[in-house]
Amino acid sequence: MTVDRRRVVADALVVLGGAALVASAFAHWVSEGAGSGLRGHALVDAIIAVGRHLPGLSAARITVLWYLVPASGAASWVTLGLRGAGSRATRIVAIVAVVVTVGSVAAIGGLVGYSKLGFGAGLALTGACALGVGAWVVAPRRATARTRV
Repeated sequence: MTVDRRRVVADALVVLGGAALVASAFAHWVSEGAGSGLRGHALVDAIIAVGRHLPGLSAARITVLWYLVPASGAASWVTLGLRGAGSRATRIVAIVAVVVTVGSVAAIGGLVGYSKLGFGAGLALTGACALGVGAWVVAPRRATARTRV
């Protein structure tokens, strides 16, 4: 695969991964039970209101974690446009996106049960994976002074 093709594929993965992360904010994260028709702060409040909780994670922390998922998707677009898919900034955003998404899915899944997770959680995980693969695996490496041929 040539460098130009790698760059195009990496750019596409970062754009699509970011889009999936942003779109997950508008999709249902819980398919049934408490909070199934809600998103964001209302979703977390509904889950906590029925008496479910995770030790060490307050409703505010879970809400902030959930809001960081689409924010990291939007940040990936900014870093892609400014620096490119293989840049350090895009790779840092990709790591943040993966950590935040896995944390959000784990927190909400732990509250409602993983079998009740909806389309939004899967969409977010898919987006984080695409973003991570695009930034870390497919994106061409930048040449450095230490690179030898």
